[in-house]
Amino acid sequence: MWSAVLVLSLIAAIDPIRIGIVVLLISRPRPMVSLLAFWLGGMAAGTAAALVLVVYLRDLTLSVMRALFSAISSSAAAHVRVAVGVLALLIAGLIAARFRVRQHAPVRRTGEGGSVMVRELDTRNGSNRLSIRRQLKEGSLSVAFIAGIGWATPPVEYLAAIIAILASGTAAAAQVSAALMFTVVAFTVAEIPLMSYLAMPEKTVAVVLRLHDWIRARREVILAVFVCTFGVLLIASGMGNT
Repeated sequence: MWSAVLVLSLIAAIDPIRIGIVVLLISRPRPMVSLLAFWLGGMAAGTAAALVLVVYLRDLTLSVMRALFSAISSSAAAHVRVAVGVLALLIAGLIAARFRVRQHAPVRRTGEGGSVMVRELDTRNGSNRLSIRRQLKEGSLSVAFIAGIGWATPPVEYLAAIIAILASGTAAAAQVSAALMFTVVAFTVAEIPLMSYLAMPEKTVAVVLRLHDWIRARREVILAVFVCTFGVLLIASGMGNT
């Protein structure tokens, strides 16, 4: 049981979408706090899921997850994954094309009158802009927390891990521990910078800020790469089950 859960959690840890979420969080104004909120959301959701699925709904969980796992592996679901993968590739292409257009677009210079108008608009709408920025900064932690909750239990890997845990027949405490281990290992990509921050706060902040600036300058390219990778993985998994 433990080895199977560990392998599945390592696969979840290197999931391109999970890594992409961490990369986007690092590009936010408060990267370390956003990573902590993301990790706390994942731990809360993983703990709750482990207690509910393994302790309170053992028999129902095993039967339902076997049915879901067989449905995910069906040929109909495989065709859906291929279609979604193709759509993801098209979206990645659009993102890349938009980035290239922005790179080659001429810089427009605003005349003196236009700049005066911009200053007047900024003066009138200054309070609104500050309010929007403040709301975005305050909401970034909630968004990171919700992202952690939403990606604490990746569908395929977590389903397979829970099935292996419930089928092992070990004690409930050991099964809950194995489910929690899955969540902890799956969030390694967020835990490494957080642990580094506890040991070397100044160096970690400096490295994360450099990474933040690098990612921010290439945000659309990175997003296109992750969406493209996600699409390729979906197409490969779908074609493998057709």
